[in-house]
Amino acid sequence: MTAEIIILEARIRRELFQLQKIAGELKAVLKPYKQKPVKDSTVLRALGSILHDFYSGIEKIFLQIAREIDQSAPKGENWHRLLLEQMTLHLKGRRPPVIGIEIASKLQQYLAFRHRFRNLYGFELEWERMEELVRALPETLQELSVAIDSFLALLETADDDE
Repeated sequence: MTAEIIILEARIRRELFQLQKIAGELKAVLKPYKQKPVKDSTVLRALGSILHDFYSGIEKIFLQIAREIDQSAPKGENWHRLLLEQMTLHLKGRRPPVIGIEIASKLQQYLAFRHRFRNLYGFELEWERMEELVRALPETLQELSVAIDSFLALLETADDDE
């Protein structure tokens, strides 16, 4: 394996570890609200921040892959959406898809929430609009982790073949 791939893998694994910590925070915040709706504005703000951080961490992974392997990260007004789409592409001679369309579709919802979170006041957050994302975060992270592990394994074998 080249030094670049080893460094990239270490950075990605560090981000995945950080995402696990975010999932742990989510679990702690949600503990009193097992099946109950969250009405407390401060708790909603905390959950909004966790969802924001979750997608931001994922995007850090994707940016590293785009810059280091693809040698091209999207630019422009809709670069966030384009980056997510780029991770679903097979780039001949460079890499296989990082994630599948199904995971990308789930992540698109977190991206949309993050945009909304950045553009409203915390007291405007609504549990009904957040609940599905909040409750699905651990499973989404698990699916993403499996996809990233598979991607890294393919990357290693492709690198060893060269």
